[in-house]
Amino acid sequence: MSFTKFQPVPWATRLRAIIGGARRGWLALGLACLALALSGCSAARLGYGAAPELMYLWLDSYLDFDKAQARRVSAELKGLHRWHRNEELPLVADLLQEAQTMALQNPDGPRFCALYASVMQRSDAITQRSVPIAAAVVPGLKPEQLAKLASAYEKNNRKMREEWQDARTQGTDLRTHKSLERLEDLYGKLSAEQIRVFKDAMAQTGFEEKRYFDEVQARQQTVIQTLEGLRGADVNTAQSALADLAHRYYQSANPAYRQYHAQMTSNTCQAFARVHAQTGADQRKHMVRVLKGYENDVRALAAQKD
Repeated sequence: MSFTKFQPVPWATRLRAIIGGARRGWLALGLACLALALSGCSAARLGYGAAPELMYLWLDSYLDFDKAQARRVSAELKGLHRWHRNEELPLVADLLQEAQTMALQNPDGPRFCALYASVMQRSDAITQRSVPIAAAVVPGLKPEQLAKLASAYEKNNRKMREEWQDARTQGTDLRTHKSLERLEDLYGKLSAEQIRVFKDAMAQTGFEEKRYFDEVQARQQTVIQTLEGLRGADVNTAQSALADLAHRYYQSANPAYRQYHAQMTSNTCQAFARVHAQTGADQRKHMVRVLKGYENDVRALAAQKD
């Protein structure tokens, strides 16, 4: 489970970061849908309004679109943004409201995982919506564009290794450190005891850095191979292959990894339940205020018209 931090920092990214480590990009074009979904939860309304342009620039940094591709991708991202605002933002607002109710209670690990699953459903919805968009562009990608994507993956992987190494040098687990940052965004400052409880619980989740990194690289290779195989393909073939690729974004092709991931997810939800149980009334009220602010912004965005 993993969560990419995208600017401006949206609530959904924070919630997903709280329940896991950092997921790197695996789907190239398909990731536009995920990032757009997450940016849709941003409290920064101007950031949400600029999401199609930001997503285009992000994708272009991976694939260096030619003029024809640029026009197509830009237009499709604008349509995807309209759909997300009209159809998905109200559902996101409802999740924020549910999270506020939970903040004042003592939810157990399974309930944290249920909320996480609901967040993932919203990400999956926009992933599925983006598949036809990607299918219209992917067959026309040139070899040099796929080479650029592979190079970008390698750059991301080097950065990931450096971040994990730096954290180990400082005697810190990067996944736990980033999660603590997100927790303090929501609760305010945590006490030393609360931090200790969380670190102890996270140490027991079973997260394996090497196993995670091997899975990241395997999925990157699958993406490259799939996109190479779709060069010159018809749209229907591309759509079918990309739909399968999108499914594997959420479900590893490796049964052993799926089992490991499910157990690690459950354990991580338990870790968050443990630290939440340690929070006081003021911290929980702080969380409600933060989430309510996000909800208000999301509902205001959903009410906007073209």
